[in-house]
Amino acid sequence: MSERKTGGTAGGTADAVWDEEAEEAAATVVIPSALVGFAGGRSQIRVALEDVHDRPRLPLSAVLDRLAHEVPALERRIRDERGEVRGHVNIYLDGVDIRELGGVRTVVVPGATVHIIAAVSGG
Repeated sequence: MSERKTGGTAGGTADAVWDEEAEEAAATVVIPSALVGFAGGRSQIRVALEDVHDRPRLPLSAVLDRLAHEVPALERRIRDERGEVRGHVNIYLDGVDIRELGGVRTVVVPGATVHIIAAVSGG
């Protein structure tokens, strides 16, 4: 029998139920410190990937959709009302800028790390 882990949101409700296999079929989204407050204080969020032909994988756009479902306040800082990544936000998949890959159509596989980098300006 698999070990079960339950994640939680800032409000304390369960947001995902993981077992050992699901834990392996997930990607980690790293939240920049400037946006942690919009993510319920979390600096990393695990996003489950669904099975497609027995291979867990999702396009980055779907990973961002799942992130938006879990943390709506963060979504508004990453994507605009059309669902496009905001101009001042850079996203890296395993250290590579998604603009060098397939943009939000880039496929995310288990164990991947998605870094969201928000430009900070000051004067």
